[in-house]
Amino acid sequence: MINSRKSIAIFTCQVTLGYRRFFCEAVNQAAIEKGYNVVFYNFYGIVGSKHTDYSDYEYKLVDVIPFSQFSGIIFDEESIAIEGLVDTLVAKIKEKATCPVVSVSSFMEGFYNLCFDDDAGIDLIVRHLYDHHGCRRIGFMSGPMWHKDGVKRYHAFKATMKALGLPEEGEGIFEGDFWYNKAKEAAEFFAGEGKELPEAIVCANDYMAMALCKELKNKGLRIPEDVLITGFDGAEEGQEYIPRLTTVDHRRDDIAKQAVTLIDNILKGNKSPETSYIEPELILGDSCGCTRADPNVEIERLNDYADFSRTMHYYLSDIIGATLKMNIVESISELERSFADYAVNFGGYRSFCVMTYVDENGKTSLEKGMNAPTQKAYPSILVDRKGDYKGIERKVITTDEFLPTESVNEPRIVYITSMHCGDRCFGYSSVSMTGTGAFNEFYYVWIATLAVAMESLLRSNNIHELIKNLEDTSVRDGLTGLYNRRGFELRSAEASRSMRKDSTACAMVIDMDGLKHINDRFGHAEGDIAIKNLADIIGEVFKGKAIAGRTGGDEFYVFVSECTEDMVHTFRKQIYFLISELNAASDKPYNIDASFGACIHEITPNYNVEELIRIADERMYAEKQQKRTRRT
Repeated sequence: MINSRKSIAIFTCQVTLGYRRFFCEAVNQAAIEKGYNVVFYNFYGIVGSKHTDYSDYEYKLVDVIPFSQFSGIIFDEESIAIEGLVDTLVAKIKEKATCPVVSVSSFMEGFYNLCFDDDAGIDLIVRHLYDHHGCRRIGFMSGPMWHKDGVKRYHAFKATMKALGLPEEGEGIFEGDFWYNKAKEAAEFFAGEGKELPEAIVCANDYMAMALCKELKNKGLRIPEDVLITGFDGAEEGQEYIPRLTTVDHRRDDIAKQAVTLIDNILKGNKSPETSYIEPELILGDSCGCTRADPNVEIERLNDYADFSRTMHYYLSDIIGATLKMNIVESISELERSFADYAVNFGGYRSFCVMTYVDENGKTSLEKGMNAPTQKAYPSILVDRKGDYKGIERKVITTDEFLPTESVNEPRIVYITSMHCGDRCFGYSSVSMTGTGAFNEFYYVWIATLAVAMESLLRSNNIHELIKNLEDTSVRDGLTGLYNRRGFELRSAEASRSMRKDSTACAMVIDMDGLKHINDRFGHAEGDIAIKNLADIIGEVFKGKAIAGRTGGDEFYVFVSECTEDMVHTFRKQIYFLISELNAASDKPYNIDASFGACIHEITPNYNVEELIRIADERMYAEKQQKRTRRT
């Protein structure tokens, strides 16, 4: 894990979006005060409005989450919009986690629950319109009826209207989408030609309220003079919109702090109720007429927005330049340097790490394409800006170990994100921030850029590997793995050119004895086995010391730079000793033997490698003839 401190894991989606940023900051503050690390598993979800290519494969990260290593888990079910991910996470948590689990956005069976009281929130805002503004004709824009929060708020509206003695359906109920896309239809539903405009419209969340305000203004209506509009949830955007929304605060900050406190109390042995409800609070704004915007404040806000827009332009330019740079790197170390140099616009961070998966052969996901996680990972990218990893050794660890262990033991805030490109799994990234806040939206751009760069690097590595394999095929003997004639000539020429002046080299020729007899008597397959056995002996004797090749059916060449007579004598003894050992241990109906010739000389224009081979071949043939003479 990160260090020796206990860690609390948060499962959420898009921590930079809306209320989640403040929720995360509140969790961080509470956890650090109590001495815990915080680990956010931050899923991204759909990119833009419709691209599911990224979210379709985020679920694979779940397989390497070390659930049992955490001392507490906070589960934000409402934020996760990836199909099937909630069920997958819940099943894994129940199977593997041994710590208290707190659900903070919806009731989850088997977990501790901190629930916002939606019924009380809807009741609070409808009664405000009824009591404070005297509204009796109230419409409702609900969330989608397939969404449990949409259903819950729909029934809460009807219950409050009935309790006030008003028609349950009010001035009509329009089914929205919890987003901006159905506002035009809703405006036509409530304020179309020939329809009596409601006095107020309650929207089941702030995003629909803002969109409805815009569409009603497009129809020439004034808010709140002609119609009062309220939202729900207390989203940050609603408090920056004009008119500023009247809404219900979901009290995310309080929920976050209570979740950390609940886990801390349980770990200390204190009993806690399985379900606690958080009471809502009303936020009064301009959209119902309870407040009025201050022109001076709004002017300053517009100026701030202009500054922000200019900064965004610079940031985008930086990212475009960095993207071009990062997609032409030729190694992971270059990619690491590029990230360290360019990735400075998503917030202050202490360290950034990309853990790439490692297979059973020790290859990382940058060397071999992977479509599923493995149980081991390696810190292929590690940018340490504050010395948190000072003196650590980069090495392969298990995914249960999660991250390299920091050299310091202070509470840390870490955000984990899946690193993948399509269905290609690379691993996961972690970023540790300097303060209690999350990074900004540009972090996702960097993650996507890195993922694409890693895919490019993998493809480049695969091409290089293919070229290397093709090259090996052209210079290697298929039967023995030694160099073929072409490979021997190329490598021995290179070695001779690099020799020191006045130094001597040796060429050797080794020829198998009796191969024709083995082929004729026992077959060519057996002859190949005999050749391979002799090649293995040659490879063992000369490995790392010489260039060896099979240059004919039963003929082998060896070139040794910086060689002496004593070395040649030793090589000869080793070869014949290993041949003798092989024959003694073999159950074959034949023995292997070979003849040996060598020539040592200084490499000069008169004595190149080819000349040494010619002389060595003559000496090998002379030895072979002597053996034949002795046998006769």
